[in-house]
Amino acid sequence: MRLAVFSDSHGRTELLPQAVRRTQPDIIVHLGDHLRDSLALQREFPDIPLYAVPGNCDFASRAEDTLTFMAGEVLVFATHGHRYFVKSTMDPLLNSAHFAGAGLVLYGHTHAARIDYPAGMTAVNPGSCGLGAEPSFAVIDIRGKIIAARIEPVLARDKYM
Repeated sequence: MRLAVFSDSHGRTELLPQAVRRTQPDIIVHLGDHLRDSLALQREFPDIPLYAVPGNCDFASRAEDTLTFMAGEVLVFATHGHRYFVKSTMDPLLNSAHFAGAGLVLYGHTHAARIDYPAGMTAVNPGSCGLGAEPSFAVIDIRGKIIAARIEPVLARDKYM
């Protein structure tokens, strides 16, 4: 089972389909800012399940700001992160994910890609796929309860450049 996880696209979706084609995920996740950008991915890849949550820039959204879903044998806890104050502490997010029984925690908001392994969970922030010098996203492979996460650039680089 493979997930492609995007966050903080902020209206810049032109390179996202290329990233999805390159990684061939079983599930696409969009963690907000801008939630409507997930619709472009849904139109482009209607056969791939897509989970999306709103971010702090999705002012009029009535969508739930936290989702839980199964990816293979792993419960995923997905949120943008702003309501959990992830720019200053991870504790509220990790406590909520732990008590939900999650094995994988997905969040954005900070625009800083990172992977952590707190308390038996894997926590992944894919960074910003729409802003910054090197837009990024996360690719997560799940086999049974084993989670392997990595951060990739949205724009594929030719290894011979």
